[in-house]
Amino acid sequence: MSESVSAGTEQVERKPLMSGSAILMMNLGFFGVQFSFGLTQSAVNPLFLLIGATPQQLPILNLAGPVTGLVIQPLIGAISDRTWSPRWGRRRPFVIGGAILCAIILAAFPFVGVLWLAVICFWLLDAGNNTSMEPYRALISDRLPKSQLARGFLTQSMFTGAGAVLANLSLFILQKVSALQETAGNGVPYWMYVCFLIGTFCILLTVLTAMARTKELTPSDEELAEIRSAPKGLHHAVREIADAVRVMPVAMHKIGVVFLFQWYAMFIYWQFLAVSLGETVFGATPEEGGRAWDDAIAWSGLQNAGYNFVTMVSALFLVGFARRIGAKRVHAVALGLAAASLIWLAQIDNQYVALIPMIGLGVFWASAVGIPYLMVASMVPANRTGVYMGILNMMIVVPMLIQTVTFGWIFTNLLGGSGANAIRLAGILLAIGAVAMLWVNPPDEADESPIVPLGSKRSITVYDRVVVGSDGTPTSLYAVDRAAEVAQAAQARLVVVTAYRDGTPDAASTPGGKVHRDIHGADAAREALGRSVTGLTRERARFIEQRLVAGDPAQALLDTVGNNPANLIVVGNRGLGASEGQMLGSVPAGVVRNAVCDVLVVQTSALDEERLFASAPEAAADRAGPVAGGDAAGPRPGR
Repeated sequence: MSESVSAGTEQVERKPLMSGSAILMMNLGFFGVQFSFGLTQSAVNPLFLLIGATPQQLPILNLAGPVTGLVIQPLIGAISDRTWSPRWGRRRPFVIGGAILCAIILAAFPFVGVLWLAVICFWLLDAGNNTSMEPYRALISDRLPKSQLARGFLTQSMFTGAGAVLANLSLFILQKVSALQETAGNGVPYWMYVCFLIGTFCILLTVLTAMARTKELTPSDEELAEIRSAPKGLHHAVREIADAVRVMPVAMHKIGVVFLFQWYAMFIYWQFLAVSLGETVFGATPEEGGRAWDDAIAWSGLQNAGYNFVTMVSALFLVGFARRIGAKRVHAVALGLAAASLIWLAQIDNQYVALIPMIGLGVFWASAVGIPYLMVASMVPANRTGVYMGILNMMIVVPMLIQTVTFGWIFTNLLGGSGANAIRLAGILLAIGAVAMLWVNPPDEADESPIVPLGSKRSITVYDRVVVGSDGTPTSLYAVDRAAEVAQAAQARLVVVTAYRDGTPDAASTPGGKVHRDIHGADAAREALGRSVTGLTRERARFIEQRLVAGDPAQALLDTVGNNPANLIVVGNRGLGASEGQMLGSVPAGVVRNAVCDVLVVQTSALDEERLFASAPEAAADRAGPVAGGDAAGPRPGR
């Protein structure tokens, strides 16, 4: 296993940024975990039917999912919050252990020919999935600073969609291979054996590789002391869950209301998609079996692959939409699309047309597997992420548990034993969930997510661009340095602006003493700009833009930010030539007076300007005057 990385005493506040390739590697294991979960969605229920179950029994046979999720995920989350091993880390033991259990059960599952034994395998498989999933999500929150959380959970959604796509495509494609059409003695076709073996390989390869290549942050001394002093034992973990529920943000309670309808509906969809397609498209039932029923099973896998493929694509855009209009509205629209899609699907009698509604369902699934987790990760204490991820999963499995207990009777007595009616009801429940999402009042700003807002009006906390002026002198480099730190924390674009005057300076424009001097000429400005960005690497500012502007320094900064209030201007409070006791130099004063966005005024009055400028190259002093951003400060003491 890889070594842990120490983040020092400021781990929570100043987590190191991860590169794009490292974020991809960290999330790779979600591909294998979701392949396993995709098989539980699309293959386990048909397998139950193949070895003797009836459609009416499917809800109660799926009791494993909600029960194991209700018990295991919050407990594992709470226990992992209190765990630390210098060799194994905090989350990795649970992720790896769950993956190994899943691999063992996936390899054995298709060999089972007795229904009760298949149900036990399903329980164990779901226990493995749950043991891996929530610590894995908590690992993302542990490892990434808040500026990269959106990217981390977006990458998770993409791998989640990819794993489910491959799982469902394998069901469809392998079913078409003639050499795999024969059935084993337990009635399970050989193509299903191959699907489960592929799942075994995928989950072991991806999870073990991701965990070996991902380094966990070493807790600070204070956190280690808290972990060691925390009471151990199952009853203490249960008590911690109860305490977390009691104090959790109001926004999480509101998410739970919507989840009640959302996940009841999705459990219906996963259980009865093949039954519905058999009735409306292929003219087959599980009781009759035969080639037509095999086609219905295979096509249901293609349907699920279709919506998961849409999930991969739409996940690229949903987080951005949520930032602009609020996650509440984005998720409500996604729920509405899924509702219309399932209601339409229940009436389609053409297998190719039946693929179209998967577009709406895929958009919804991208929202469902990403945005709620991102909101929760950004609004709860970092040292309790595991338990809160488990509580969020409780909000998912409780509706599923209700569905498994109640829907068998509903299916038989109210829906006439029709799979199409079951899918239609799922659509109606999703529509109710969409209305409930709109009905939920936005939280107070104190409870709002700083990364993906639920929908309340709030102040700007993340900037699109951080704009700073520089003339290449030591004082201006300090302003650039501070601006780079802000841009790094906000994952914003850093724009370095150097303003200059056309022509050559005359005697009146270059007086001695402490009077401001401008840069004259594009060549001198270009050289100054080069000095300003020399030390800005991708590790300190991911997106850097350089601008040479002819004209007044203050106006150059104001023109660069335009009328976008999500930008930030960085200036020094006074510069070379400011009068003794003067609070703001002329350029920062002009910027503060006229800017429509936030202005960060760097405190520079106490810096030893005489010493700083005495050590600066004389040529630079002759050539460069005040910082283009105005009267910025000198280099950081001890730089």
